[in-house]
Amino acid sequence: MQLILWRKQKLSSIFIVCVVIVVVLVCLRLGYWQLQRAEAKTQQLAHIASVQAQGVMQWPQVQALPSDWNKTGIQATLTGTIDSNHYWLLDNQVYQGQVGYDVLTLFKPTTSKTPLLTNLGWVKAPTSREQLPAIALPNNPITINVQLKQGKLSGFTLDNTAKNQPENDRWPKRVQTIDLQLFTQQAKQAMVDFIGYRQGAGDELGIPHYQAVVMSPQKHYGYAVQWLLIALACVVVAIFASKRRN
Repeated sequence: MQLILWRKQKLSSIFIVCVVIVVVLVCLRLGYWQLQRAEAKTQQLAHIASVQAQGVMQWPQVQALPSDWNKTGIQATLTGTIDSNHYWLLDNQVYQGQVGYDVLTLFKPTTSKTPLLTNLGWVKAPTSREQLPAIALPNNPITINVQLKQGKLSGFTLDNTAKNQPENDRWPKRVQTIDLQLFTQQAKQAMVDFIGYRQGAGDELGIPHYQAVVMSPQKHYGYAVQWLLIALACVVVAIFASKRRN
């Protein structure tokens, strides 16, 4: 009888040790991932700061930059026209607790034939999902200030309906993610390989709300410390529990 109890206690101890090891390894992995995220955010902020130290550029200056140079963070002043016939509504955008859309349109600078995909800002969604907000895009030339972003433009989404929807000629188009290749096919015209986010105060075109870095490196460091403390707490609890059982 004692041998059976001893074996059960031994198996229980082994199981607890395995669980503790798994939990600690997971916490350490998550903590290391947060440290990596913090380092990436630090480098991104440093790049943006160095770029913005050059001042606000005009569109010809942006076009003169090397093609392999990352244009993320560049602030530019653009004068041109908006393609009022083709625009997209980026779904599930939240601003000050309200759900709406970001208005994505093609901005054609006067000094270029290739348009720039531009995020004009946020607009509130109608009550019904069947109804899209009415956007009155200007036909006359305007001047806007934008901040550029190049690289990974699509955000996290669980919905792939944007790519699975059958093609039609109806505009505007509701989309779940930013896809330059898809937008090029839909609009039937080429565009530059980066996006401009309009800066400034809100108006009838939308409310600009773009932030290059949403979560600061300090928050990632804080999350990393939290995961390390959870791992340490798990080890301490396991040690005390083991001593108490003995």
